[in-house]
Amino acid sequence: MRYDAEHRQQTREKVVRKAAEVVREFGPDKISVAELMAKVGLTHGGFYAHFKSKDDLVREAISHIFNERNEALRNALEDAGPSEGLSAYIDMYLSTLHRNRRDKGCPMAALIGDLARMPVAVRKRFDADIQVQTDLIAGALKEMKQPQPDALAASVLAEMVGAIAIARAVSDDETSERILDAARTNIKARIGLAAHK
Repeated sequence: MRYDAEHRQQTREKVVRKAAEVVREFGPDKISVAELMAKVGLTHGGFYAHFKSKDDLVREAISHIFNERNEALRNALEDAGPSEGLSAYIDMYLSTLHRNRRDKGCPMAALIGDLARMPVAVRKRFDADIQVQTDLIAGALKEMKQPQPDALAASVLAEMVGAIAIARAVSDDETSERILDAARTNIKARIGLAAHK
């Protein structure tokens, strides 16, 4: 049976969304094409009608995850302005909910240990998407008149990613919460948002 272009696109997006969940929760090495296709109600053979390879799918899944994250940041900044929007994004990023939902969260914290083993094309996609998020934060910091907004944005993003990764790794919930709270407080103080809780 032949499907129209719209149906093919919807099917491709369905596979990418499911792959994005698997990539975040278990890592890119754990994707089984056959299992993934079964989860979305398709055959293993149908995979190659949509993707050239598993690496192609992983690259698309990572891009999909970043698009979600970058859109959330963009919306926060547009809806509330640079200070309030960035403060809300930091709160959301360094939240218990984000820590607990690895399958729905940031790809940087979820994949940082896996990317070094991935093909160059996947890593380049990751690099480009990180740059988008860094640029969005830098733009907000520039509007807030922070000095050296590009370097500060890179530092803020690195601290947020590190904090959520460590908060997920520690076994004690109380310690995990302290890590998240300290990161929120310190990042906001450093960028002049100490008054925004």
